Amino acid sequence: MKQVRMFVPLAFVVCLLSAHAQVQSTGATHNDKFGYSFSNFVWWSDRELRAELKKRIPSLGDEFARGSTQEEAVRTALTKLLRDKGVEAHVQSLEPSADVWSQKRIPEAPQPSIVFSIATPPDIKVDKLVLFNAPAASVEGLQEIAARMQGRQYASTSFWSVEMQMRDAMARTGYLSAAAVLNGGLARKEGDQYWVPINAEITAGSQYHVSTIKADGGPLLKGRDLSPYFSLKPGDVATPNPFGSLTGQLRSYYWHFGYPDVEFSGSPTLDRDGALASYEFKVIPGELYHLGSVKIENLSAEQQVKALTLLGLKQGDIYDALAVTMFSRKLDGSPLDGYDVSYSPKEDKEKHVVDLTLHFYKK
Repeated sequence: MKQVRMFVPLAFVVCLLSAHAQVQSTGATHNDKFGYSFSNFVWWSDRELRAELKKRIPSLGDEFARGSTQEEAVRTALTKLLRDKGVEAHVQSLEPSADVWSQKRIPEAPQPSIVFSIATPPDIKVDKLVLFNAPAASVEGLQEIAARMQGRQYASTSFWSVEMQMRDAMARTGYLSAAAVLNGGLARKEGDQYWVPINAEITAGSQYHVSTIKADGGPLLKGRDLSPYFSLKPGDVATPNPFGSLTGQLRSYYWHFGYPDVEFSGSPTLDRDGALASYEFKVIPGELYHLGSVKIENLSAEQQVKALTLLGLKQGDIYDALAVTMFSRKLDGSPLDGYDVSYSPKEDKEKHVVDLTLHFYKK
């Protein structure tokens, strides 16, 4: 039976919020060792499958290098295990990319691993996702997630992402400490396909309400009343973000006045006994930046002068990241009509300047 080794970049989920975790580069090489996981071997639990493999491969540990003889041995053993179950299938392994440790990922993402899976055919699909102990207020959102899962290719290695979606859906209805755990059920065969139900065991906890909510606008808006931006008030059912459009508004404001690295904090502090959530929004402005050099590509000298005039910034000015991001909108109807522009800012963290490259191209 054919076995396949695949080398693909590991797909990390990048969160839009500032909760991203930057994984520091360790200079991963082909000899670095990784753990291993199983995507759709639905006839065994993870523990059972590891035990079976270690019986067949006595030297097998809990990690090995990409492209190693042990990786090949695991593919061979998995193929034989499937055949013993009456399943003829191709086994493939997907490896993390060499630069995996320098990529960004969210905290909930599992550590990078070599993932073994059964390649189609046979098709192994999600039959349905069954909710257990779901709070009534969250059922609608959870059912939407369940409906999206039905009919998809079964992959237990992505369960963590679905669990995170379910947790977020419950948090939006006040269950800020809720959790969900997914487990695959018994597979049933239908023609050349296998259908596997997924059980979602939910621990909702208490539904939280807002105790207090306040916001500090940072150095540019010290003492300003920001409560009109709040989407919640004391007594309301709590949500992860009660600050409405405040984050977006303040980000634009700080970018405009030279703070491209501005960040914000405002996660709730939970009183678990009283089921109350308190919020305090804070601005972390970072350093004030000025514009360093400006490099303009694909324009004549005369057009470059017009571009700088339209941009409205010159070397030494406070760096206006908002003006840069909105620059392309100024081109229509201007002397540079017919062009579009992309930009590449490069921050000098020591000098606190931004060197800007503007790349113009015809629409």
